[in-house]
Amino acid sequence: MSDNNYMTFNRILVPFDNSELSYKAVDQAIELATEELTQIFILYVINEIPLPIHFSKIEQKKDIVVISPLANQVYNEVKQEMIPILDNLKKGNNKSNIVVATEIRIGDPAEIIVDFAKHEKIDLIVMGSIGHKGFAGMFRRLGSVARKVAEEVTSPVFIVR
Repeated sequence: MSDNNYMTFNRILVPFDNSELSYKAVDQAIELATEELTQIFILYVINEIPLPIHFSKIEQKKDIVVISPLANQVYNEVKQEMIPILDNLKKGNNKSNIVVATEIRIGDPAEIIVDFAKHEKIDLIVMGSIGHKGFAGMFRRLGSVARKVAEEVTSPVFIVR
């Protein structure tokens, strides 16, 4: 049981981009997980890749949207790179009162974070103030991502520096 003077968070979202600050954000989320069976969601967003017109082939085949094989290959490579990193985070933070889930999505980072927070009824978002890892870095333009997330979600946003 927690003291009524403190806010409690049962569902915490950590947008993750494999930068030092996103690791700090995970640590901070773990510290804030005070309730029994707090759920922490670590979300990695693969930023959509703008492709030149001749590469950006989108087709619909039997009600399935097929994107350019080049984009698909890049997304799959990034995803395969991130899966063991996210698995290690999950295992390394496996504590009795915390359930850690990881998720990889493709799209506009701010939009995906906002949609995820609303859909999963997130109590708190903990995110790094700056981060960038390669071209798929989720926070290449973090100022705008963090600002958009903070403006559009109803849950509190904790920025880690």
